[in-house]
Amino acid sequence: MARSDAGLLTRAERTDYAETSLHADVLAFLRELRRRTSLVRLGSMGRSPEGREMPVAVLSGQGAFTPGSARRLGLPVVLVCCNIHAGEVEGKEAMLALLRDFTLGGLEPGLLEQLTLVVVPILNPDGNDRISTENRKLDLAALEGQIGPSGGAGTRNTGEGWNLNRDYMKQEATESNHLSRLFGRWWPHLVVDCHTTDGSVHAYDLTFDTAHTPTSGHPTPIQYVRTRMLPAVAQAVLDGHGKRGFFYGNYRDQDDPSSGWETYPGLPRFGSQYRGLTGRLDILLETYSYLDFHARAETIRAYLLEILKYVAAHGSEIVPLLNQTEQETIARGRAPSPDDLVGINYGAARRAADGSLVFDWPVHHLEEVEILAYDRPSIRARRIPGRRVERYETPHLARFIPTVSVPRPFAYVVRSREIGSKLLQHNIRVEELVKAMELDAEAYIVTAFEKTRSPDICTGVERFETVLTVRKEHRRVSFRSGDLVVFTGQRLGNLIVYLLEPESDDGLARWEFFDRRIQPGEPFPVYRVAAPTKLPIRQYRARQEWG
Repeated sequence: MARSDAGLLTRAERTDYAETSLHADVLAFLRELRRRTSLVRLGSMGRSPEGREMPVAVLSGQGAFTPGSARRLGLPVVLVCCNIHAGEVEGKEAMLALLRDFTLGGLEPGLLEQLTLVVVPILNPDGNDRISTENRKLDLAALEGQIGPSGGAGTRNTGEGWNLNRDYMKQEATESNHLSRLFGRWWPHLVVDCHTTDGSVHAYDLTFDTAHTPTSGHPTPIQYVRTRMLPAVAQAVLDGHGKRGFFYGNYRDQDDPSSGWETYPGLPRFGSQYRGLTGRLDILLETYSYLDFHARAETIRAYLLEILKYVAAHGSEIVPLLNQTEQETIARGRAPSPDDLVGINYGAARRAADGSLVFDWPVHHLEEVEILAYDRPSIRARRIPGRRVERYETPHLARFIPTVSVPRPFAYVVRSREIGSKLLQHNIRVEELVKAMELDAEAYIVTAFEKTRSPDICTGVERFETVLTVRKEHRRVSFRSGDLVVFTGQRLGNLIVYLLEPESDDGLARWEFFDRRIQPGEPFPVYRVAAPTKLPIRQYRARQEWG
């Protein structure tokens, strides 16, 4: 990994990758960098639950240090998030080093003239400082853990126990709220999310991905990243840095690489799937945890560098593409078509042996691919690295088919004012009726109400989700002054549908936000207005109504 002549080193570099940066190290590094260069501005997302500052670094060669100035220049904005899982540390270290090398080390001169770079180097600061050698401890027999840093790493979840990469829809963690507010303020063209993955024994240095649900979000950004951007970046990394990468996956049978290369669930509680609903570009980076810490840092650095070079070179293509995507999403909501369906549920329900309700998330064949992995004896022996690299033909299981889809409505009317604050957390525009009125609306009658356990959400807490069965009917409804109105003709129209539909597998009803207002046999307190309708409204402003 290249180092600057400036003598400003990360903790990982100073310790020859035996240790990772603590929160105080990150702040000290950023402040010193800001002292030495005018190409960096520092800000804060807010504070963590334990009171740690959550820094944001903005880099620009044209003084575009605010969202407004970046938009006026027409530059692409890239948001890089590191350390969402605080045991996965190489993204944090590599990104800090890149900030230094872009500004002090002369790396890729001119790149910062062509984009604005917004960096969250330590999204999970409380988890980051819970350093232990037991966190992510290597256990190859169980296909878990990572190699180094030898001094230990932080925890997967936050200090309060939240898994931030399962919190995008419900947004119960303080850190999630801060990130959402930053996302809404900057409205970045691309988000890059840095992780580390264990799992199957393969021969890639890093696996990458993007959203998988084009039937829920606008398909154009998803397809652009999948078919153009990621293949080009992977080739550039291979050619220029000698690092191998491919789309994220694990073997369906861990001993058989030809059994299927399977991605993770299509739920928008995951960051990439969430951003697929927003109509922006997204890249998930998963450095391979069975490489040593230094090699992982070199690998993710190479990917981050080539991603930024791609965006800088293709800004004149990316910016108008996303502008058009946004305009099309708004237009679809303002004049909805009955055949404009939005997928809102990808789950398949079944009964466990004890009679409880559980869900599977079927993933289907996308295409046949050739993957690189070690010889079968090495795979079965969990040997890293294996004796030799081989190629295997296998189905790429990366397609999700919705089990429930709904026509996009013109608007939703919500008879639960506290929901307004939650929608505002998602950067969604909310209005309220200024007078009582009657409307022809589509109502959902709740016919069944059941709970299912929710895994991997919070440390030490058994969390449940609400599963509703409903039937739709048309009726004349009397609404009150103050009832909320949410138009889908806005840039987050797809997200609105996913959040407010009662049968959504990751909506607000699923996450228990409507529980106290649900009664079997009664209407769900969110009504659909199917066609354009003039409504007497004013802007909703959140008051102390939530919680």
